[in-house]
Amino acid sequence: MKSENLTAKDAKNAKKNKKNFAISASFAVHKKWLLVAILLLAFGLRVHNLEAQSFWNDEGNSARLSERSVALIIEGTASDIHPPLYYLLLNQWRKLVGDSEFGLRSLSLFAGLLVVPLTFVLGNFFDAKAQRGKGQKGSWLLGLAAAALIAINPGMIYYSQEVRMYALLGLWAVLATVLLLRWLSVVSNPLSVNGERYSVNSNWKWLLGGAYVLCAAAGLYTHYFFPAVLLVHNLFVLIKMIQSLPKSLTINNLPLTIKHWPFLMLATLLLYAPWLPIFLDQFGSDSINRPGVGEFVTAVSHFLTFGATLEPETMLLWLVAGLLGIGLVNARSKLSLPILGVLIPLAMMFATGTTGREYYKFLMVAVPFWAIWLGAAFTETNQRGFRLLAGVLLLVLPWGMIQSLQNMHSDPAYARADYRAMAQRILAEDHPNAGVILNAANQWEAFTYYFPDDGNVYPLPEGRSRPTPEAVDAALSQIAAQHDRLYAIFWGEAQRDPERLIERWLDAHAFKATDEWVGDVRFVTYAIPSAPATEMETAVSLPFGENIRLNGYTLGETALRPGDIVEVTLFWETAVPLQNRYKVFLHLLDANGNLVSQRDSEPGGGLALTPTWQPGAVVLDNHGLLLPSDLPPGSYQLRLGLYDLANPANRLPITTPNGETDAYLLTTILVEE
Repeated sequence: MKSENLTAKDAKNAKKNKKNFAISASFAVHKKWLLVAILLLAFGLRVHNLEAQSFWNDEGNSARLSERSVALIIEGTASDIHPPLYYLLLNQWRKLVGDSEFGLRSLSLFAGLLVVPLTFVLGNFFDAKAQRGKGQKGSWLLGLAAAALIAINPGMIYYSQEVRMYALLGLWAVLATVLLLRWLSVVSNPLSVNGERYSVNSNWKWLLGGAYVLCAAAGLYTHYFFPAVLLVHNLFVLIKMIQSLPKSLTINNLPLTIKHWPFLMLATLLLYAPWLPIFLDQFGSDSINRPGVGEFVTAVSHFLTFGATLEPETMLLWLVAGLLGIGLVNARSKLSLPILGVLIPLAMMFATGTTGREYYKFLMVAVPFWAIWLGAAFTETNQRGFRLLAGVLLLVLPWGMIQSLQNMHSDPAYARADYRAMAQRILAEDHPNAGVILNAANQWEAFTYYFPDDGNVYPLPEGRSRPTPEAVDAALSQIAAQHDRLYAIFWGEAQRDPERLIERWLDAHAFKATDEWVGDVRFVTYAIPSAPATEMETAVSLPFGENIRLNGYTLGETALRPGDIVEVTLFWETAVPLQNRYKVFLHLLDANGNLVSQRDSEPGGGLALTPTWQPGAVVLDNHGLLLPSDLPPGSYQLRLGLYDLANPANRLPITTPNGETDAYLLTTILVEE
């Protein structure tokens, strides 16, 4: 009877095991397809609108630097703020795919895409159920969650669409970490992360160690922030070493990690030794201005989750904090490496003072660890209530990410400077004697990617020091003597020309016809007169309001062609100090009184604001009005007025011999064919 009962029980267990095996096999197949879907989603998000935006300054630098020979790339990066590996890889990449915007950006695209499956692999190291081997349903879950978060992470997508090294930096960080964990598992079972026992020969151990060394060296040659990743690895290995030390420690029973790890670090250092002096030269003595710790942590937490194209929202930040808290409470012992992978880079940024938003891109090294930490809030929680809460929060998280991605592709406030459009506009206007001034020298690479430099593009100021008035006057006097029209692209004045000497010279000696923002740069058009107007040709003495007087004006040519610029010099004076800021408007009207062109600007091209006027002092004020290229021939009235900047509808009344008006007729412009 007992034998029969055992047989029935064995049959029942066999049937149950068969069923469980079938379920597990089915689940494993579905997980593979889910991973494929995540990879396809990641690829689609990274390739979408890949070439929609123009190269901006740093991308132009990458594009032009990678054109050089290997020797010149190394020479150029020795004096640059980045090491050479990315540019060397881009140099070879462009030979395969071409030098289009799509082709050059595709290197970052594939680097950023590879971060997704590597994050999946890395996440599986910390999946608690996978470590215990208790069924297939638990395994892969943390890896899948982290990979999904990386796939839609706006920051990672943004830098996967840029001709810069930050996606590659993230790739080296996650790949080096995966190799480290594999090496630890092979070298010493007590240091094994997932508890598996490997039976391998020593060649496999050295192969993994050598791969780690090469990857770590590649990270160092890619960006100067990569030492943060090595610090994470060393602290993690140190923790594991301490945990694995036997009670009675001798030379003979030292863990293999203690014996071999220093050699891996030494080999990495030796590979980097040729570049080490240049790395050390990058450390300057600039003053450090840090925000508060809370402010910094809040800002980078938002960036790590939602990127730079979504303004911080309290609800979303609390959501992220909740996930981090749940993960920390329930899985802190399992997540020591991911937590270190987030906190150490943040601490290094704070310590070195690289806390501005322009430095957040360094955190591509931390994004994979961040995704694992967030995903662990759900996968590593055994309590049903915490798991339900974490699941809800994780489902809400993509809402903010999607908003950020939409802003990235459609909100002009987050668009890169459109050097392509500016170059196309200059080429379309096809002025026979035009020059282009770039007030920051590092604009030259991006601009000339789209615009042929035939000796008429002038990066100013010259040299690396700030300009002097004498140097600016000498350079611009020579340039202005060669051209009838100048286009100026102003960017980064605070660093290179804080006194705006270049713009002040142009506003004093030329006639500004257009002034518009294109992304974060200003695109300005100037007409260059044969000689600056210093004498008043027409005296009028017209009161504008109660305190401002137009003493007179001087006009350039009044018989012009479409696409030409009307040149007007105004001579202003005030009797008392002015409190309000006023704008000058020039309107060109056709015979029916229709507005065909206009120019609104504060005096002096925005550099002689009315509150700065001194009573009794004459203010010379140059203005240019660009005639549309399709303007029909005929006679047009040129009218002048002033209005309050705070209330554009409030035009100052002008007292003329014929009565009061709000727009004074300066002259008639004859447009010829």
